Amino acid sequence: MQLQLLFLFFISSAFCQQFNPFAKWESRQPTFAAPQQATALSRVQAIYGIPGQRNANQKLRTCCRQLKAADIDCRRRFCDFNALRPEMVIGFMAQCAPRGPTVGQMWDCASSRFDHRPCCRQQGVISQCLVYCETTKGVPTDYLKYIVCLGQFDKISTCFQKHLETHPNIKGDT
Repeated sequence: MQLQLLFLFFISSAFCQQFNPFAKWESRQPTFAAPQQATALSRVQAIYGIPGQRNANQKLRTCCRQLKAADIDCRRRFCDFNALRPEMVIGFMAQCAPRGPTVGQMWDCASSRFDHRPCCRQQGVISQCLVYCETTKGVPTDYLKYIVCLGQFDKISTCFQKHLETHPNIKGDT
């Protein structure tokens, strides 16, 4: 009987040394926050792109990100060609015009202060709205005079995007 107990003790102690109920978790490499960091990095790259490989929208966002005097809520909500659609322009103006230099600075990021009139004419923008295509002097401030231009905004925005696809933004980001 003592021999059997000794044998069981020896076998069970050997088994216990090899058996580890936590081995499943111990064998994994610790990955604390690594997947979240990778996800955050890929999200940032999707929003702002990789320098030298950015599309027009990423160049716009990168430019707006640098506008420290512009309202942060306006930058986050409207600094995107997809967000600046004709039906959203009035909301953008209502929300952002009273917030310091926000509208003018974001307009500069979108337009690159480039003369887009040839592109706008090609897009069929009406002559009264070409003032929004010639952006070297900034955004026109008498918005109500140009309310008819809301219907032309997609065409104007297309020209801004086309320019940014092949040129750096106004801050020099590619």
